[in-house]
Amino acid sequence: MTKTRQRMVLVDEIKACCEVDHSEHDQFVEQTDRWDKLGMTLSGICAVHCLVTPFLAFAAPFMGEVFEQPWVHLLMALFVVPVGIFAFYSGFQHHKKKYILALGYVGLALVGTGLGSPLLHLNLLGHDVLTMSGSAFLITAHTLNRRACLCHRH
Repeated sequence: MTKTRQRMVLVDEIKACCEVDHSEHDQFVEQTDRWDKLGMTLSGICAVHCLVTPFLAFAAPFMGEVFEQPWVHLLMALFVVPVGIFAFYSGFQHHKKKYILALGYVGLALVGTGLGSPLLHLNLLGHDVLTMSGSAFLITAHTLNRRACLCHRH
């Protein structure tokens, strides 16, 4: 295959991978990547918080009590939810993969339900299962979102 033909095939592949204006593609990928990395970090912090709090409550009851306060969960959700919504929506505009958007929104819903667990009269275990499941969904969705937005690294 000639070099001209190879370039034409490459251009066709790039056009077919997504609906983003490729003159701005690198900037888009960088911005989405930044939001997904932040989302993965925040979701990871939520998961660690859920794992560590019971041990803190046992080892240092005062610390466990502080970490289990509703305001701590609300503060985390105030960061996790907007970052997730922005990252998943902007990623979806690029890759159009509904399952990634659905995974992300299920994760956000689980974290939100965990936030409301005192109103649902869930015990600590129920709250932690909801929140950790939500964090796992969010981390998975952010990872898939990042990969899908790379468009085969063109």
